[in-house]
Amino acid sequence: MSDNMPIDDEERFFHQLFVDYYPSLCTFACGYLGNEDAAQDVVQDVFVKLWETRERWKAVEDFSAYLYQMVKYRCFNYLRAERLRDKAMASFAEEVEVTEVNRYIEEETYRLLRNSLGCLPPACRSVFELALDGYKAREIAEKLNIAEETVKKQKQIARRILKEKFGRLSLFFLPML
Repeated sequence: MSDNMPIDDEERFFHQLFVDYYPSLCTFACGYLGNEDAAQDVVQDVFVKLWETRERWKAVEDFSAYLYQMVKYRCFNYLRAERLRDKAMASFAEEVEVTEVNRYIEEETYRLLRNSLGCLPPACRSVFELALDGYKAREIAEKLNIAEETVKKQKQIARRILKEKFGRLSLFFLPML
């Protein structure tokens, strides 16, 4: 390559490189990537990079080997980025799945509790409903105009009845009461 190549000659040289090598470089890249579109993107990136660094052309002795080497390294970078992206997506999907399962369990437990109100005596049911709505013992006592100790006693009765009704499943929701 001449040290003083005029710009028109650079453009002609680059155009000829593209025409001569683009199809075979795409096939070469596709061998690594297994995807024609990705291979074309990689090869186009290589040609863009080649044009941006055209001042280095004079140091290149074998453009053929140079182009194939650039494509090979771009393919490796692409595959590494894909692997990282896939790993991140799998991790995210796993988190979403676990979150969805936990939310389902929470909602189903809450639904079962709400549906079990009928098995409680009326005083327990009133206390239990307010406890499910997030009220503290003191707040329930004020709201129902009863002693805080009565609220605690009614919650104990509700726990016992629900434990009998739900067995081991009660371990999931009794701590909330």
